[in-house]
Amino acid sequence: MTYIAQFFAMMLTALFIENIIFTRALGTSWLLYLIKKPNELFRCTVLLTVITTLSGAIGYPLRGLAEQSEHSYILVPMMYILCIAVVYTGVYFFIKHVMPETFVNAEFNLGAAAFNCAVLGSLLVPSVGRMDFVSTVGYGLGMSLGFALAVIITGFGIERLQLCKVPKIFRGLPITLIYLGLLSLAFYGLVGHQLPT
Repeated sequence: MTYIAQFFAMMLTALFIENIIFTRALGTSWLLYLIKKPNELFRCTVLLTVITTLSGAIGYPLRGLAEQSEHSYILVPMMYILCIAVVYTGVYFFIKHVMPETFVNAEFNLGAAAFNCAVLGSLLVPSVGRMDFVSTVGYGLGMSLGFALAVIITGFGIERLQLCKVPKIFRGLPITLIYLGLLSLAFYGLVGHQLPT
């Protein structure tokens, strides 16, 4: 029972408290892309969830081997990139052969879901934090769901901002970045950090 509680605790931590977008600013370029194409959000979230969860599960046992080397600061990220590439290849061929009609629509999103800094960050954070297997997989799952939550929250905010009279100089990307900054400060405060005085 403790493993289940630990799994859900790490998932909820990655989902709400340590949201990959709002607290670490990883994957913001993909977030801005998905805001413009909200109909692709579900497909991208599923792909991101599969890739982060499987990469974390595959990379965890290999992490111990890579950390034994004196050059672990180079080997661990490279090992995680190889894990992501292996999972990407497996998912690519699985979708291509099992669901060919879905493959046409998911081909671009699969590459974007696999090779972005949010996925690599979701693997490196548990590595630096010395998390165990259950926590690593839970963090990967929570990170991908937190990414979807960030896209939804940001999308709603952008829709509301388009209804307001925003000065011309702030329209578009500047107001989006200001909005993301305010959300990041809110999540930063949720963790319990205080701003320096």
